[in-house]
Amino acid sequence: MCICQTPTISTCQRMTGYRNKMWKVALTVLAAVLAVGYGAMVGDMVGGLKDADINDKDVQNALNFAIIQYNRDSNDLYISQVVEVIKVQSQVVAGIKYVITVKMVKTPCRKYGVDQVCALHTDQAKFQPYQCTFEVWSRPWLNSIQLLKNECKH
Repeated sequence: MCICQTPTISTCQRMTGYRNKMWKVALTVLAAVLAVGYGAMVGDMVGGLKDADINDKDVQNALNFAIIQYNRDSNDLYISQVVEVIKVQSQVVAGIKYVITVKMVKTPCRKYGVDQVCALHTDQAKFQPYQCTFEVWSRPWLNSIQLLKNECKH
C-alpha cells in the first residue's frame, strides 16, 4: 500500500522503492559494521596479531635474530639466553611482524669471548630469570630482518 501525497501512483511507487533501497543499504552497512566488530572482538581480524607456532622455522629465525641483537646491544658482560617461550604472535604488515615474549637468564659466558656452548648458571643467586618481549619485522623477499623493539623487565 502506498501512502503518499503525490498525484500519481507511479511517483508514489518510485518513492516507496527508494525507501526500500535505503533500508537495504542501511542493513548492509549495519551487517558489515557488526562483522568487523565481531572479528576484532575474537581476534580474527585480517592484519591483526595471531598466535604463531614456536616450532615454525620463520618464528625460530626471528627469535634467534632477536636474541643475537639483544645480546649485542646490551651493556651486560654476559650472554643471555631463552629458558622459556611464553607467547608468540605474528602479524602480516608488508612482511611479517613477530611479537615474541620469552623468559631469559644470563649465562656464565662472556659476550666477547670465543664461540662456545653456554650452560645456565648453576649458582641459583645468578640464575635470575627475567621477561623480554621482542618485536621482529621480517621481509624475506628483501632479505631483511629488523628488531623493532625489545622490552625486558628485570
